[in-house]
Amino acid sequence: MLCLFMTAHAQEFKVPNYSFEKAADYETYEKDVVAATKWLVETPINSQKTKRIQVQQFLMKWLEGTPKITLNISTEIVTFIESPESFIIYMGGWASYCIENNDYKNDLQGNIRGIENVITFYDANRKEMGKIKAIERYKKLQKKGKLEKHLKSKL
Repeated sequence: MLCLFMTAHAQEFKVPNYSFEKAADYETYEKDVVAATKWLVETPINSQKTKRIQVQQFLMKWLEGTPKITLNISTEIVTFIESPESFIIYMGGWASYCIENNDYKNDLQGNIRGIENVITFYDANRKEMGKIKAIERYKKLQKKGKLEKHLKSKL
C-alpha cells in the first residue's frame, strides 16, 4: 500500500512551462526544482521515460543558470559518473538542500543531501541499474554513520 501511495504521489509532479530569461525567473521555479528532484528519486527508472527526460531537462536548465547556487562538484565525491541518472539526482539533491534550508554556500550539506538522494534512488532501482560499486561504498559509509566525515575529508 505504501509503495502504491509513493508511486502515485511521485507521478503528480508536472513539468512547469518554464522560461529563464533573467535572474528572478530562477527563483520562481525553486519549489519545482525540489519537486522535480523528489519525483526523479521516487519514480522507478524504467517508468514514464518521456516525462523523466523532460524533468531532467528542466532540472539541468535550471541548474545551469541559477545565480544562487554554485555546485562545486568534486570528482573525488562524484565517483558514480557512469550513472547519468544518479548524477542528476545528486545535483538536484544538492540544490534541494540549498532551497529548503536557504543555505546556498554549504558544500558539505549539499553533498550529503545529494549522495543521500543517490542512495535512495539506487536502492529503489538496484535491479534495473545493476551494481554500482561507488554507490555501494556510500551506502556502507552511511550505514556506519561515516558518510559526513568521509565527504568532509574530500572537500
